[in-house]
Amino acid sequence: MIGKKIENFWYYHKFKVIIAIFAVILIIIAGGTGSGGEADLEIGYVLGDSEIILKNAEEKVALFESLLEGKNKDKAFVSVLPLTPSRIEIEFVIGISQILLLNKETLEPLINHIFFEPLDKYVDKYNIDLTDFPEVKAAAGDSKDQKVYALPVKECDILIEMGIPEDYYFTIRLPKENDSDDARKNKNAHIILDYILSNDK
Repeated sequence: MIGKKIENFWYYHKFKVIIAIFAVILIIIAGGTGSGGEADLEIGYVLGDSEIILKNAEEKVALFESLLEGKNKDKAFVSVLPLTPSRIEIEFVIGISQILLLNKETLEPLINHIFFEPLDKYVDKYNIDLTDFPEVKAAAGDSKDQKVYALPVKECDILIEMGIPEDYYFTIRLPKENDSDDARKNKNAHIILDYILSNDK
């Protein structure tokens, strides 16, 4: 009888259980990385068909850290992590990375959902031409208005110098509701994006 209940539970809830286990593992890993604490900004890049070998990553991370104020620290701590496509779902369940660098295959199924911050103000501020990138715009959720939710990495020289492919996209995850620390980290993500675009060649 108990065996049958377990079998039924596993049949209907196995994916939730697997995601929960992954989430716990990732929280443990995230909590133990870097300078013995949680990062002030997490940058995640998805591993797709293209091989990604980061270059000058320490130098760029140090630059990003110099732009941010750390929570209860003298210096901010920025972490850069690879993401498997399967971990992207977990990102939107538990929300670890604030900046997500995605390939087109990962972006397209997500962009019509309310996962990302609108980035229209940067398009206007830096006069970014998105004519060739219709995939970065969507009317997310029930909205009828199209907004820009991703920017081509092609417009972000600093990321290309780090080894992020030109055909990737820069997104900022929406902060978790009623989480002031996550909101602070998302502000940090906007500071980094503004710096990257203002220093474009």
